[in-house]
Amino acid sequence: MLQLRLVAETVAAAVVAASLAVATAAAAEPTNTTWVVDRDRTQCANADFSSIQAAVDTAQPGDLIKVCPDRYSESVVIDKPLRVKGDPGAIDTLDCFRPTLSELSTERQAIVDPAGDGFSTGLELAANGVVVEGLVVEGASVGIDAGDAHSGYRMKHNLIQRNALFGIDFGSDGMHRSRVDHNCLRENNYGLVSELDDDSLWRNGDGPERDRWNARDLTNARIDHNHTFRNQSGCCGGGLAASGPGQRDQVIFDHNTQREEPIGILLQNATRSAILANHIAVSRFFAILIGGANDTLEIRANTMRGGNTGLRFEPPQFIDILPTPTRNALVSHNDVRGAVAGIYARPASLTESEISHNTTSDNGGNGINMFSSGNLIRQNEADNNVVAGITAFPGATGNRFEHNSMHGNGSSAGASFPGADARDLNPLVNGTLQNVWIGNDCDTDIPAGMICGVG
Repeated sequence: MLQLRLVAETVAAAVVAASLAVATAAAAEPTNTTWVVDRDRTQCANADFSSIQAAVDTAQPGDLIKVCPDRYSESVVIDKPLRVKGDPGAIDTLDCFRPTLSELSTERQAIVDPAGDGFSTGLELAANGVVVEGLVVEGASVGIDAGDAHSGYRMKHNLIQRNALFGIDFGSDGMHRSRVDHNCLRENNYGLVSELDDDSLWRNGDGPERDRWNARDLTNARIDHNHTFRNQSGCCGGGLAASGPGQRDQVIFDHNTQREEPIGILLQNATRSAILANHIAVSRFFAILIGGANDTLEIRANTMRGGNTGLRFEPPQFIDILPTPTRNALVSHNDVRGAVAGIYARPASLTESEISHNTTSDNGGNGINMFSSGNLIRQNEADNNVVAGITAFPGATGNRFEHNSMHGNGSSAGASFPGADARDLNPLVNGTLQNVWIGNDCDTDIPAGMICGVG
């Protein structure tokens, strides 16, 4: 009897638990209610709220908050899965690359502009599945802050401009794919970053605020089809920069268009990530800059025009101190023209990687500058560069250069720094080079007769 009673009690408890679970699930079902916000109720006379935060506080998970045109002098914390939407069409008609955007109007755009001095955030995303669409966010320290305790964010068709520190600080725990797409990020100090959990502590340098306790991670994220323009930071940022002390995994930058940035795309400490089919023009310093500690990285089909360097690999000591160079990178089918240097791998910055099928032509220095060791450089086209098509600099050993095409290079190199289609500037060892050159198609080489047509 005791055994039967225990079984009965167990079944009863299970029934009660199941009933509670059903009730809880029913309570959590989204209401799919639309709440309307208009500060002065001019555009939307029957608005439910005059502030975005009041609408967020009242809304239930899954609700839509429609923000009517006006200027909202508030900082908004979105702590439940909501969709906060202005007018995406009013954003998409703007030309992100115009020198000024004088056509902004509180009669057409919903503008979030936090009031007061001191550190401020326009929108803080603090729940899974938050969507922000069709807003202008300006005048904050950080325009949109998406923490790495949640994921499933979507930020699309927004204008993020003139924020004093970051346009967007992007983090994600990776449970759900997060995406930033079809935004205009312009004239912020930095456009999009993945930096710190507490950005109010941010300093320009490697201080204690950049230790692991404050690092922001970014996992399972896509940053695509954005326009960035004149995000004028100091030396080390610019348009899109996932370069803070945190870790990155499965992060993709693709189909972004960038103009007049100090640096177009900056990435470090990333695994299984990619930079694909971006168009970057006239960067002050570098179109794409890769810091240390990346593993399994693909950089493919990007177009880079002008600036100092198209694609540059930095050693692990760049920005945050990271332990290893970039490994297992595939750099392919990129087109770099009109820069000083096309592709540039600094000492100890790149190893066990492949650079293939790229075009690095019509640059003011070398098409490919290799200072690192242990890489495969094959089937690239490097023509009409002022100094050389491809150069292995002193210290770059153990590389394999094969089936590259290099013609018309070395047009204006001086006698003290002679140019050629291909150069290996390492000391010779027993009459042989410390790199392997096989099947390269070129006309002039240094040392003469040891590179062009060999093998």
